[in-house]
Amino acid sequence: MWDKLKEQFNLLKLEKKKLYLITSSEKFVSRDEFLDAISSALQGGVDIIQLREKSIPDNVIVEIGHKIRTLCDEFGATFIVNDRADIAKIVQADGVHLGAEDINIADAREVLGDNAIIGKTTHTPDEVEKAIKDGADYITLGPISLNNKNPHFIDFSVIEWAQDNAKIPTFVTGDINLNNVVELTQSGIYKIAVSDQIMYAKIPEQTARNFLKYLP
Repeated sequence: MWDKLKEQFNLLKLEKKKLYLITSSEKFVSRDEFLDAISSALQGGVDIIQLREKSIPDNVIVEIGHKIRTLCDEFGATFIVNDRADIAKIVQADGVHLGAEDINIADAREVLGDNAIIGKTTHTPDEVEKAIKDGADYITLGPISLNNKNPHFIDFSVIEWAQDNAKIPTFVTGDINLNNVVELTQSGIYKIAVSDQIMYAKIPEQTARNFLKYLP
């Protein structure tokens, strides 16, 4: 009974979240500077922090992860680890985000338990439907661009399809900034996932607040 209530509570919290920040320490001079940027973003109202590290040792990811767990607890934010369910479990993250080459959702649940939040990267309607069928709690969908016809960006019609058909929280990714976020929200997009726009802002807190002004 308690586990089921906890699972429902986690997903309810996810439904209300709007601003998802994908973080990496790669371009920061020091770990302290990186953590300061995350703290500032959280003060600005970021709802979800994803720790995405591709090139540092596992023991360093764990060390950083424990500190981000503490920061997220302080601000009531959800903490997600990219790719690594094992590390997510060690640092007591709320869940894991999986890409195309990562373990499947069922295996991630085996590692993290039924109450974990599991997200999935998607680019097409077929991938969205599969993620939902496999039991994802949320998806990221993209990348989109309002001004670029590069084939690496998905067509806006996919976003519109997901708005009508994806019954789980969908965070749109891509070329999203303060100059076009209004256009996105006018199209019905109210959940976004961003990275550099906040992480490398002069004042991440203020940039996060500026994004949230446009997310109803």
